[in-house]
Amino acid sequence: MKRTKKSFSTRLSLNILLIVSILFITALVAASIFSHRLISREAMKSADNLLHATISDIEKVTISIETMTRDAAGICYARPNDDNLIRQIETSVLRGSPYIKCSTMSFRPGYLPGKKKHAPMSWIDSDSGEIKYKNLGNEDYDYLHADWYQIPYLTGKPVWTEPYYAIESTGELVTTYSYPLKDSTGEVFAVMASDIDISWIIDTVRKIKPYEHSYLVLVSKCGQLVTRADTESGNVETLYSYALESGDPDVLDLCNDMLKGNKGTRIFGRHTKNMSFAVYGPLSNGWTAGIACNYREVLASNAKMQLMILLIGLLGLLVLFGTCYAIIRKLTKPLSQFSRSAISIAQGNFDTKLPDIKSDDEIKRLRDSFEYMETSLTKYIENLKITTAANERFESELNIARSIQMNMVPDDFPEDDDRVDLHALLQPAKEVGGDLYDFLIKNDTLYFAIGDVSGKGVPASLVMAITRAALRFTSGEGVPLDKVMSRVNNFVSEGNDTGMFVTTFIGKFDFNTRKFQYCNAGHNPIIVNGEYLQVKPNIAVGLFPDFVYEMAECILPENSRIVLYTDGVTEAENADKEQFGGERLLDWAKTIPEGMNAKEANADLMARLHAFTDGNEQNDDITIMTIKL
Repeated sequence: MKRTKKSFSTRLSLNILLIVSILFITALVAASIFSHRLISREAMKSADNLLHATISDIEKVTISIETMTRDAAGICYARPNDDNLIRQIETSVLRGSPYIKCSTMSFRPGYLPGKKKHAPMSWIDSDSGEIKYKNLGNEDYDYLHADWYQIPYLTGKPVWTEPYYAIESTGELVTTYSYPLKDSTGEVFAVMASDIDISWIIDTVRKIKPYEHSYLVLVSKCGQLVTRADTESGNVETLYSYALESGDPDVLDLCNDMLKGNKGTRIFGRHTKNMSFAVYGPLSNGWTAGIACNYREVLASNAKMQLMILLIGLLGLLVLFGTCYAIIRKLTKPLSQFSRSAISIAQGNFDTKLPDIKSDDEIKRLRDSFEYMETSLTKYIENLKITTAANERFESELNIARSIQMNMVPDDFPEDDDRVDLHALLQPAKEVGGDLYDFLIKNDTLYFAIGDVSGKGVPASLVMAITRAALRFTSGEGVPLDKVMSRVNNFVSEGNDTGMFVTTFIGKFDFNTRKFQYCNAGHNPIIVNGEYLQVKPNIAVGLFPDFVYEMAECILPENSRIVLYTDGVTEAENADKEQFGGERLLDWAKTIPEGMNAKEANADLMARLHAFTDGNEQNDDITIMTIKL
C-alpha cells in the first residue's frame, strides 16, 4: 500500500500545532504546580487560623475555670472547717460557669479534727438540674487514689486530668482541674477540684470542618483522643492506637510531635491515595488540637478548573489548526506551481512559464528568483559547454604530457644481466610530476640517477625533462660525476627565472673493480646495505650557476643493495598528519629478505606506504629505485 505524503501546508500546520501544544501543556503543568502549591499553602494557612481560633475559644473557658477554681480555693483556705462556707462556695462555682458540672473540696486524711476522710462535693443533677451535695469521704469511694486528688497532692501543682467518665457523680465524660491548697509549711492539706463536662468541647471541635471530610482531633497530655471517645463502652481511644491502625510512619511521627506539645504542619499518607496534611498546636492545659485535611479534597476545585482549561485549550488547538491550515494552504498554493515549474526547468526547459504573483512579498520575490534562475541557467549552460570543451582539450593535453613523461623514464630494466638487478617506479601526485630517474649500462659500468624538482604539476614536469636531457647528454661524454653535476647545474640555472631547483643524486658503478662513485646535489640520503650513505653536502642544481660540486667513492661488496627514493616516500602522511619518516624506511630496508628481487622490494615498499596512508590523498610525487649489485 502506497503511503500518502502529507502536504507542506499540513506539515507546517502540524508543526505549529505541536509547538503551541507543547507551550500550552508546559504552561498548564506550570500553572497546575503553582496553583497546587498556592492552594495548599492557603489551605494550610486557613486551617491553621481556624485551629488557633478554636484553641483560643477553648482556652477562654479553661482559663476562666482555672481562675474560678483558684479563687474558690483561696476563700476556703481561710475557713477549711466550715462545711457551710465550702458548700456555698461550691454552689457559686457551679452557678458561675455553665461548663462546671461538679465542685469538690477534698482534704488530706486527719487534717480536720474528728474527720478521717472528708471531701464535700457539689454537683448539678443531669435530670432535674438541681444542685446536690455529697461527701466523698465514705467507704464507697476512695478519692485519695483518684488522679484529680493524688497528682496535685504529690506534685503540689495544679493539674488538668486525663478525660474520664465520672460515673460516681454525673456519669458524663469529664476532665478535672485540681488546685492544691498548702499550709504554712508548704504541705498540701486539701485539693479544690472542678469537673468539666467536655462534651461541649467535643461538639465544638466536631463542627469545625474546613472541608467536607476534614476533621479536628483533640489529644490529652497522655495521648487520649478526646474526640474519639466511645460513650457506650466508656473507653477513650489513644492517639498511638490510631497511628498503629493507620500503618503510616508519617502518622506516627505526627503523633510523637503532637504529644511533645509542639506546634507545626505535617504531611502524611504520602504512599496512599489519601495524602493529607495536619496543622496542630498545644493548649494551655497541656492538650493538643489538630486539623487534618485531605489534599484531594483541597485541590478538587482546582482540578475541575484545570480540566475545564484543558478542554478549552484542546478546542482552541483544533480551531488554531484549522485556521492555520486554511491560511497556510492559501499562502503556499503558488509553491505547488513553482514545484512543477522547477521540475520542468530541471528537465532543461528553461523557457517554462512561471505563475503570476500579484502580491509584493516573499512569494513574489521567489517568483522573480525563479525567473532570474532561468536566465542564469541558460547563460551558464552556454558557458559550461565552452568550458567543458576547453577542459576536455586540456585533459587530453595532460594525458598526452603524462604519456610523454612516463615514456621519458626508462622501463627496460635489465633482466638477463647477472651482474645487476635493477627496478624503479614513479607515481606522480598529479597528472604529471617533477620526479625523475634514469640508468644506463655502458662499457661494464652502470650509470644511474634520481631527482626531485621543487613543486609539482606541469612546470615541474618541464624542469624534469630538461634535467633528464642534461644528465643524458653530459654523462655520455665520460667526464667525472662532479663535472657532470656542475654542467647540469649550469644548464638548468640558465634562464631559470622561476627559481625552481632539482635535488639530484647520480651514481656510477664499475662491475669489474666494484668501485662506486657518487655525487649528491641536495637529495635525500640513499640507503646502501641497510644504512644511510654518508655523502659530501652539495646544493641542488638550478640554484646558482658555476657551483663546484664534490663527489665521493667507495668499494661495494657483492650482493650490495642500494635504495634511492624521493621525499614523497618519507613525507607520505596518514589521516592524523603523521609522516612515514626516514626511520620506518630504514627499518624496512634492513628487513628486505635476501632472495627478494628489486621489483618485489619496490612493490613491498609501496604496499607499506599504502597501508600507512590508509587512503589519505598523496601529496607529493613518489619515486623508488632499488639496485642489487
